[in-house]
Formats: sequence, C-alpha cells, structure tokens
Amino acid sequence: MTRHFSCNLWERSLTNFLDLPRFIQKSSCSPRMSHSSGLPYKTSNDDLEIGLKEVTPVERISRWVQVKLYLKALYRFRHTLVLKKAEEKKKAAGAARKLRAYTQALRAAAVFKEKVADPVRAGTGDYFPIEQVDLARMMMNSDFDALQQYGGKEGLADLLKTDLDKGIGQDDLIKRRDKFGANRYPPKSAMSHWTKMLGWHNVISVAIATAMFILIAVLSDYTQARLQHMIIRKQEMRNKKLTVIRAGRQVEVSICDIVVGDVVPLNIGDEVPADGIFIHGHSLAIDKFRVTGESKIFPKDSRKPFLRSGWKVAHGSATMLVIVVGKSTESGILRASTDSKNTENKTHLQVLLKVVATFMGAAGFMVAAIVANVVLFRDFFNGENSNGSPKPGSTLEEVIRISIIAVAIFVVALPQVLPLAFNISRLSSMIKMKADNALVRRPAVCETMALCNDVVCDKTVITLNQDNCQPEIKESVVVLQRAGIKVRLVTHDNLQTAKAIAMECGILASDGSDASEINFIEGEVFRQLSDSQREQLAEKILVMARSSPNDKLLLVRALRKREKIVAVTGYVSNDAHALHEADIGIAMSVQGTEVVKESSDIIILDDNFTTIAKSFKWGRSMHERVLRVMQQQLTANIVAATVNCLAAVYYRQIPLNAVQFVWVNVVIFCLGPLVLANESPADHLMNVPPIDQGQPLRKYIRWKRLLIQVVYQIIALLVINFQGGSLLKNYTRDHATKVKNTMIFNTFVVCQISIEFGVRKTGIVDHPLKWITANSVFLGIVGIILVIQFIIIEFLGKVFFIVRLNRKEWQFSLTVGIVELLFALLIFLKYMTQRNHH
Repeated sequence: MTRHFSCNLWERSLTNFLDLPRFIQKSSCSPRMSHSSGLPYKTSNDDLEIGLKEVTPVERISRWVQVKLYLKALYRFRHTLVLKKAEEKKKAAGAARKLRAYTQALRAAAVFKEKVADPVRAGTGDYFPIEQVDLARMMMNSDFDALQQYGGKEGLADLLKTDLDKGIGQDDLIKRRDKFGANRYPPKSAMSHWTKMLGWHNVISVAIATAMFILIAVLSDYTQARLQHMIIRKQEMRNKKLTVIRAGRQVEVSICDIVVGDVVPLNIGDEVPADGIFIHGHSLAIDKFRVTGESKIFPKDSRKPFLRSGWKVAHGSATMLVIVVGKSTESGILRASTDSKNTENKTHLQVLLKVVATFMGAAGFMVAAIVANVVLFRDFFNGENSNGSPKPGSTLEEVIRISIIAVAIFVVALPQVLPLAFNISRLSSMIKMKADNALVRRPAVCETMALCNDVVCDKTVITLNQDNCQPEIKESVVVLQRAGIKVRLVTHDNLQTAKAIAMECGILASDGSDASEINFIEGEVFRQLSDSQREQLAEKILVMARSSPNDKLLLVRALRKREKIVAVTGYVSNDAHALHEADIGIAMSVQGTEVVKESSDIIILDDNFTTIAKSFKWGRSMHERVLRVMQQQLTANIVAATVNCLAAVYYRQIPLNAVQFVWVNVVIFCLGPLVLANESPADHLMNVPPIDQGQPLRKYIRWKRLLIQVVYQIIALLVINFQGGSLLKNYTRDHATKVKNTMIFNTFVVCQISIEFGVRKTGIVDHPLKWITANSVFLGIVGIILVIQFIIIEFLGKVFFIVRLNRKEWQFSLTVGIVELLFALLIFLKYMTQRNHH
C-alpha cells in the first residue's frame, strides 16, 4: 500500500514539473491503480515523448534534476503523511465505536426494563428509558449532537418504543401520557367565588340585606365563571383532527390526543401539531410566518430535522416523530410565560367602588355610633322624652332597642347594590360583546377599555390581503381618534408601503399634515435606541415599518412607561409577549395562532377592525352604567341614613328599617344594571376622551344632581316624618306613627323610580313616542315594581313592619315622586334651551 502511494505521488509530481498533459508515465512500479477510481492505468511511452519533444535538452535536464530533488523530499516524508491520515481514521473509528457502544447500552437498558423491570415495576413510569426533560432540552436547543448521541432518529425511536414505519401501538397510550404529558395546555386557575365576593362586605350577619346581596353577587360571579368555562370547552370541542400512524394503520385523532412517539404524516398546508423530528420526506419546506411573522420558507431534512408546533408545511411532504407535546413544547413554554398576567389585581373601577363602599361603611358606622350614644345619654339622664314618647323600659331592653336602631342605620348606609351592579354590568357586556364578535377571555378588560388611549395594531387587522384596506376601516379609525384613542401601525413592510396603508386607512391625514419624519421609524432603528430615547419617541410614532414582534413589544413597554393604557393586536405566536405586556391584548381568531389567543384578553372572531372599535364603546358603556348606579345608590344611602338618624334622635324610632331597604335596593338594581344590560351603548360615549384613571373620586360624581335629589328627598321625607301626625289626626297616635312610616317608605321608593326617569329624560319631550318605544323594557319593569309595591303595602305589612294606605295617602306619595321628576325635566329643558341658544 505504501509503495503504491509513493509511485503515484512521484508520477503526479513529475507531471506537474514537466507540464505534461493528464497522462501518467508507465514505470517499474506497475501494476498501478487509479487514485480516484481504483482502476489500472493504461498509458504509453509515446505520451511522454510528445511532451518532451517540445523542450530543449538543457531545459529537459534542468527539469529532471528538479524532479529528482523534489521526489527525494517527498519520499523522505512519505511516512509522516501516511501516519497523519491513519491517525485521523483512527480517531473517527474510535468516536464511531463510542457512539455505537453508547447506543447499544441504551438499547440494552431499554430491553432490560421492558423484559425484566417493567413486569416488576408496572406503572412506575420507568417504561421508557428516557426522561421528558431531556427530550424537551434537546428540542429547545435544536441539539443535533444530542440527537446523534441517542443514535439518530432510529435510536430515539427505539427509546420511545416507536416503529418508524408502523408507528406506536394502541396499548401504551396511557403510559405515554403519564410519562410525557398530553398535547394540551392546563387551564388557568380561577379564584374562589366566595373569596372574591365576601371581600365586598364584612357586615354583621343579622342584616338580611347583606346576606341576600352577597348570595346574588356570588351567583352572578359563578355565572360569569361558567361562561368562561363554556368558552374553553367550546374551543376544545373545535380542536383539529389529524392523521397519525398507529399499529401500521392511519388513524384520525384529535390534536389533543397526540402522544410522544407518534408518527405523523405531514403534507402541504398542514400545521405541525407538536415538537418533533423529521423522519423522511420529499422536498419538505416549512413556513414560520404564523409563529415569527417572517415571510420566509425554510427547508427541512435529516441534517435539519427539528420541527416545532405551529409551523406550517409550505411545500413537499414528510413524516415526523413526535418528541415533545403540550406545555413542554416551545409554544407551550411561550404560552406559560404569558400566563402570569395577574387577574387578581383590582381594576380601576373596582378600586373606585371599594373606596365608595369603604367610605360609606365607615361613615355609616360613625353616624350609627354617635346616634346610639346621643339617644342613650338623653334617655338615661333626662328620664323621659321631651316629645312625649313613652319612657324607656329596663336598661337591658333600652340597650337592645338602641343597638337595633344603630345596626339599621349602619345597614342603610351601605351601598349594597354596587358589587351586584358591577358584576351584572360586566357579565352583560361580555355577552353583548360576544354577539358583536368580540370574545372576552379576561373579564377585567371590559372596564379597562374605558381607560385606553392607545391602540398598536398590525397590518393584518386593518387590511384584507399586503394592499386593500378593510371596508369601513377609515370610519372606525376616525371614531377612535375622536374618542381620544390614537391608532399606531406596526408592520414588517417597508416604510413607503406602510405610509401608503396608514394614509389609506386614516391613521395618517390624507393631506399629509401629520406625515413628518418624526412620526415614522423602522424597527431596527427603534430597537437600537436606549430605553429613555424610546420613551421620548414612542408617543410621536404613528407608523413603524420593517418591524418584528420584539419591536412591537419594545413600543408597548415605552408607551406604558409614559403612563398610557395600551391595547395591542396580534396574530403570530411571537406576538404573545407584546399582548401579555399590554393592558389589553387583542388576538385575531381567523389568522391568529393558539398561542397568541391564549395570551390575549379579547379574541376578535371576525378579524375585523370595526369590531375592535365597538369593543371600546362597550367598555365605556359598562363604566357609565356602574357610575350611574353608584350615583343613585349614594342618593338613596344618604337620604335613608339622614332621615333615620334624625328620627332616631327625636323619636327613638326609625321609619326605614333594614328589610324595607332590601326592597329599595332591589328597585335600584332592577332599574339600573338589569335594565341597562339589555341596552346598546350610546354613540355619544365615543365623543369624549378616555377616562383618566388618576382623577379623584369626586370627579366621577355629578354633585349638582346628587345634591338636588338628596335635598329634595330629605325635605319631603322629614315633612312627612315630623308633620305627618298633624296630617293624620283621625288616627290614634300609635297607628298614625305606623301610617307615617309607611308613607315615608312608599314615597322613598317612588322617588327612586323618578330618579331613573330623570336619567332617561333625553327625547322624552321632543320625541315622546320614540322615547317610549326605546324604553319599553324600562317602562315594563317600572310597571312591575309599582304592582309589587302595591302588594307589599296592602298585603305584606307584617313582613315589612308597615300598614295599609288609603287613596289620598297613595296620591301624596306618588305626587312627591312626580314633582321630583318634573323638577328634573325643567332643569333639563333649561339646559337644552341654553345649549341651543349658544
């Protein structure tokens, strides 16, 4: 072998120095073998002579001398070259032997566990001699060396007990799920309904109202949770079906039923269902657009075998071996990293209502304590009442009586309808938004939308396919801009295309007035800026071109640091982090991936930007409903507490007890959130800027209206309370007191109905018939309430501690309420006249 190598080397050197053609001189080292093909050379001396005739004798001798010296040098170091080649081959052979030994050891361990250990330790999880964490690490790092250490796809298939041609059997599916998990993601845990709602009230259990409204609030929250559960179940029912190879046959299964070790055929248009490796195929090309947003095609073969869930087959076909499923896949890890958005934090509206409830509770407790001490001091030191009421009984009886009065004052001061109004308004908004193709996944986002002042959207949301905008997109953008919500476009297109799209959709003015250089930027430039520079520039950016999902994330962070409430749209998996970072994450249902949907707060079912604009209107509508109920609740609480306090100090009795106030709260609830739940949001809500979450509580209350209503009702009820005796001279003192208290209760209920009429006064004068039609549900509920009020007074007197009223007493109660309504209408007409005049 060495001799042949030397002869061949001499001949090649001689040919180079004599500048001969590609024919080798025949020498004494015959027979020789071709260096490249291994076949014997057939050459003649004539070839050599032809080359030598073209040079002079002197040049010929000179070349032969050079050849001789050169060949001697080569011959001297020939062993070094041979040893180097041999050493390289030896190393390669040693690595191959180690790899084979390692693979054989793993296979032997697998056989041992299957034949010996498994029968003894059945069900212990040792059925597969490889751990899920090792598979996940290999897939996460695309570690080709680790794959080779396992023996390639064949060795890995042996470890997973998979036949690459026939797939897995049907008898070990449960073991595979137990060992490696299922191809589904764990649902988000929900807070206990009781824990949630009991936080609203910490009231003494003797108050019937408290128990009733806590129960209703819990049922409301439970209904809301059930709606979320139904949404998740429907998504699981709609999961995709695909074909796998099991026991040598093609079987159709749900994507959630895929297990590690499954062999899955992939064809053009298919989505990779889990993380795995390429087995074999033909011209497989992968599109990662739905994951990364990049419009590039990547080839896959045995040298680049790793496949990830969410990728789409753009060309060719193949079969894959499933290695990792569910939460351990790259998509699962990404989804888990975006599941940490804290749903337990109170929203701005919840904090506002808690402040109101806490303040009213504290005020009610203080007033009740003061009244109790005043009554006790007066009774025990004066001995009898100056107004001629009976003397107190025993000390224990008096303490119990005064305590009951104090508890009643405290109960009527609590805004008990607020938590219920909040939950009903939120639930009704979610249902209505679902009907408008906006599926709410995180309920708290309903009220957050009322605060939003920035929308960062993709081109996919505002266009149909890379040049035609969606119908009515321009009108929707104008509606948001008029509402103080700035729309910003983030796209991977070039800057000129992005400008054209933004101008066509109305994000930029058609006259180019806002098309200055500071309003445009490319993603690469933006990501190279410092954090402070990005914060300064973020509010001015209207269009970001050539951007990636990470650039969108940086823009969202910069806007939020500027104390903006940001909504972000997304559809590719890598948008998940931006949606998670935003205050409101909006995913597209048609084009969006499952990862981005799971990271979102709202899913737009029709991928239409107009639906997004409607969602903001619903959010503002919910906010307005709750604030309207809060205004009416505060009016009722202040009036009831004031009248009860003055009556308790003067008479040692209260006209409005806790049971009566339960019915008052029911009236407020029925006329407020229950009626409003069936109404569409008003267009005028989008003519005002977003609510400032930093403004104090006093900014949310219409003080002028509150003071007028409170003062009027207090005066009317106090007149009945202190002058009712003179108006009811035909009755005995005891019965006159009961009639007087009944009239106070009846008038108080009618006044609450009049308040709600006053809120709905728009159009009642100009278009009365249209107003009646638009408020038919409201009028129907008002009629039902009046009928129930009549039944309570005439037939349920013992339950509510009241007596029957005659016709004149009913007329008086109704007149007081109607006067309040007429007073509100007069103020409204004056306002309308002044506005029209200006």
